[in-house]
Amino acid sequence: MSLKDIFCQERAVGDLQRALGAGRLAHAYIFAGPAGVGKRTTAQAWAKMLLCHRRRVETVSETLKFHDSCGECESCRVFEVGAHPDYHLIEKELRQYTAKDKGKEAKQDLAISVVREFLIDKVAHRPVMSECTVYVLREAERLNASSQNALLKVLEEPPKHCYIILLCSRADRLLPTTQSRCQMVRFGPVDEAHIVAALADRGVDGTQARYWARLSEGSMGEAIRWATLAPKGTTCYEIKRQLVESLAKHKLEDSLELAAWMGEAASKLTAAWADVESQTSKTDLGRRAVKGLLRMTAAVFTDVINLHMGRTELINEDQKGPIQTLAGRFDAEQSAEKIAKVYENVRWVEASVNEKLIFEELLLNLAGSAIISA
Repeated sequence: MSLKDIFCQERAVGDLQRALGAGRLAHAYIFAGPAGVGKRTTAQAWAKMLLCHRRRVETVSETLKFHDSCGECESCRVFEVGAHPDYHLIEKELRQYTAKDKGKEAKQDLAISVVREFLIDKVAHRPVMSECTVYVLREAERLNASSQNALLKVLEEPPKHCYIILLCSRADRLLPTTQSRCQMVRFGPVDEAHIVAALADRGVDGTQARYWARLSEGSMGEAIRWATLAPKGTTCYEIKRQLVESLAKHKLEDSLELAAWMGEAASKLTAAWADVESQTSKTDLGRRAVKGLLRMTAAVFTDVINLHMGRTELINEDQKGPIQTLAGRFDAEQSAEKIAKVYENVRWVEASVNEKLIFEELLLNLAGSAIISA
């Protein structure tokens, strides 16, 4: 992967290129934007270019030159196989390899032991192969206040040979003191056509590809993750179809049964992800599965609103019948209230509330009951 291969993020890459060309490259950056839109890919390509021994420079205009990695030097070859000694990817799953928390599963927060041992304690080390070192910290929104405070001195006065990039999907969770010490680079959603094309390249048919592209709201990574996952005995798309059909028929007395089905579906999704992402904690995979089912639910009521507004483009375009059934029961305002309820339950997931309670409470409320209150 090189910078020329990055698509739909021309503004972000352009900002970095202009800073480099003007000699104003910062040593600490925040790459901010939704999950799955290319922040990590861009960080890797940018790091590869910074570490490259023979950068390629192309004149784009009188005021802009495009710097990229050569792809051929020793640094690029070592980078491509994931063994560059001057590139460091820091993620919360490294907790089990720290001296303080050795063998322990990653927590929801990015542990301070990881930040200290893999960044703060190493940042002064001189480069081994290239002229600089690059540290990329994933999911920076998971840094708690203690971890961020520990980072402040490094972010404010990093060694001249060092670049630090924080990848963050929720910049609002970073302390103002952290943000003020970094240069912010904004990433936007990926165009739907690009996501559909990428899914088609992976063998996903057009209808399914459009669904995942629209559900992901411009997140290429999320769309690919869901479209290509293979739960045992079913598919993510079939789970989605069953959910839509069930919601269209949903009555109060069905709530507990449907909640149990959603719990089983979440378990299948979690198990499938555990097979392909063995380094990610099962707790995180479980949260991802539950959030995904909740987003599918919200998308159903978004489509109900779209029908009431006279819009023809639906997220669930292959199941217009069930959407019309729901539109006959709920108007646009009621549907908006139900979407708000779904996202309230998403916050419950982040607060580690039991998933059985989340599904039961949600479905009872969607059916018009307040038997269980938040």
